[in-house]
Amino acid sequence: MQRKFYILKILTLILAISVWWMSGNLNITAMQAFAVSSQNIGRIISINNGTVERKQPGDIKWQKVGTNTILNFGDLLRATSNRGKKVAVKISCTNTLLPPWILSGENLAVGVANKCLPPGIDTSPQIPIDF
Repeated sequence: MQRKFYILKILTLILAISVWWMSGNLNITAMQAFAVSSQNIGRIISINNGTVERKQPGDIKWQKVGTNTILNFGDLLRATSNRGKKVAVKISCTNTLLPPWILSGENLAVGVANKCLPPGIDTSPQIPIDF
């Protein structure tokens, strides 16, 4: 049993390193990531047919939020529909190079940073350099 757990940890580590290595499309350094960790990266524009909850980094509980809520780097959002209708939450990114996006579905936990990058982060594809 312990051997299976050890193998699972190694495979998870290999997968994480592979994803990191292959994702050369964002030019973000550790210092940039640290600097933007508390920076607002978006805002909820509208909520249709449901409610939205936010979980900030370090929080244990989800908190109900409404329109015009400022979203920070590291926030998670989840939406719940009213009476079986499809919920739709429109979110505007602070980075004006990125279009607004729609969060839809039931109880999906989505990281805001998956769709909205902080201003000043280059979103253009980077050319990987092989050594």
